[in-house]
Amino acid sequence: MTADLILASAVAGAAGAAYLTAIAYAVVTILRSPKLETWGRAFWVAALVCVPLVAMVVWFVAGPRPFDTALSFSRR
Repeated sequence: MTADLILASAVAGAAGAAYLTAIAYAVVTILRSPKLETWGRAFWVAALVCVPLVAMVVWFVAGPRPFDTALSFSRR
């Protein structure tokens, strides 16, 4: 193995681990969300299984916010 291949393998492994960690975090936050009912939780988990990248990004952008810190835009 050359040094380039070893480095590429290490980077790919780290990126894969970060991706799986983000999906696991999304699943945990979905299951613990008090604002979702059972069917809502089932929908989001199914979306993470079927379309993981898209569902994860949508959940992190539009999902429930801790301490009601949703982004708000005021028009003046």
